[in-house]
Amino acid sequence: MFETERLQEALIISGVKMPYEARTLFDDLQELGRRYAKIKPKIRHQRKPVYTMVMTGEEQLFMGDVTTEADRSLETLRLEKGQLVVKVPMPYHMQASLTMKAAKLRKRFYQDWLPGQPYACARWRDAEVYHYRQRYFRKSVKMVMELWFFLDPKS
Repeated sequence: MFETERLQEALIISGVKMPYEARTLFDDLQELGRRYAKIKPKIRHQRKPVYTMVMTGEEQLFMGDVTTEADRSLETLRLEKGQLVVKVPMPYHMQASLTMKAAKLRKRFYQDWLPGQPYACARWRDAEVYHYRQRYFRKSVKMVMELWFFLDPKS
């Protein structure tokens, strides 16, 4: 289930960043969402299809869209080509169950899988990645969510 790969290209993400504490994470995520909603219309150079990422670091949260170039008026985060990452698709039938599924998957990754691996968490630990894809045989689009876990080799 957890397959390590390397990013095939560098990613530039433009958005908003803020500090957080573990005890206030849920409140901080709501505040981050409000800040992101205010700046979302200002994000230029969005890569199509649009990918929105909610990233968690040790003391920072970041929310933004993948762009083709850095936007100097916004916070910018860059993930380098070759970054080790584990990408896990999050299939779901109801959006209400998504949070619970993501929490269970994070627990399996951090508590069960990672301790036995030759990797450690990178500066940005993980990301929820949202995008839309065209459905097969339909004209509608479907929201897709993936969890990405960022890794560095253990020293």
